[in-house]
Amino acid sequence: MSAPAMAHGWLQNTWHNLFGANAASRHSHHGTHHVQHHKPKTPAPPPPVFVVPTGTIAANALSMPDQPFALHEWDGSLITLREHALGAPTNWVAVLIDNTSLHFACRDGLVQMLPTIGDNTSLPAGTSPCGLPGGQSSLVLAWDRSRVGDPAPDWSDFWDVARHPGKRSLRLDPRSTLEIALLADGVAPADVYSVLSTEAGVNRAFRKLDQLRPYIVWWRTPEDATRIMSSGAALMIGTPIDELAALPKPVNFAVQWRQSLRQNLSWAIPHNVPNPSAEHVAIVLRDQAPRHEDTQDGPLPDGSILTINDNFWATHLESLQKRFQDWFSPPP
Repeated sequence: MSAPAMAHGWLQNTWHNLFGANAASRHSHHGTHHVQHHKPKTPAPPPPVFVVPTGTIAANALSMPDQPFALHEWDGSLITLREHALGAPTNWVAVLIDNTSLHFACRDGLVQMLPTIGDNTSLPAGTSPCGLPGGQSSLVLAWDRSRVGDPAPDWSDFWDVARHPGKRSLRLDPRSTLEIALLADGVAPADVYSVLSTEAGVNRAFRKLDQLRPYIVWWRTPEDATRIMSSGAALMIGTPIDELAALPKPVNFAVQWRQSLRQNLSWAIPHNVPNPSAEHVAIVLRDQAPRHEDTQDGPLPDGSILTINDNFWATHLESLQKRFQDWFSPPP
């Protein structure tokens, strides 16, 4: 039996013993009378699961090695992770999370520092103190085929409401949204973070958002993005590519891969996964974790995709989040 399979079997047993072993029937004796008391069985706990971003399963975006855990989806928010990680143990034993969120989840103790797994030199490249590499996801420009024909729009067309009248939809978060604003303003993908690292560059991004603000329908979670597309509430949208797989027919959105945003992902172990279960989950993650890949068909020109700079956001998210919130809901 492989080490990951053995780890999974051990984990299943441990999970059962800790969180829901069936109560055994007990017997009591009084004098010569034998009385059997039947206690109701405690329901078995749900099996441990690996948790992946919403839309991942429908999109078949995971490369699935022969790993033994079922998959469950979540909205990717730190609020949701906090609920599952700091309360009583749930059946979440590993979560696939974007690397910027992982930084703050690790800092705030929502996920565990990875336990030592044998020889640490065997860990994959890109391993962080709290996460193992889990692939990449894409945020793309998508548009309603029934209302916009060829040629394929780009982010500058996304802002051109005179030529393409209708609502637009963006994520209610400075991450990705400020980058998209600069791309729409003509900044090359390779230069986005050098521009955004300056006060003038941040002002430029917000001025660009000011131009489009009356036309924006905001989404908070990937599921929101799906609902917006399904309802026809927006002509164009910046959306996780996985969400297009969940669209009902005949809703049909086309995708522009050029100037898409690529986000690195990692697997992490929630804070409340008990030891030594966490060590066995880490073995499975090291040896056969699913990887998220949603790359487009065919090559794209060099420099046409923007990879999210997690180091930039680890440094600047809190200050830019405050400015974004003030911009979105100015104080009275």
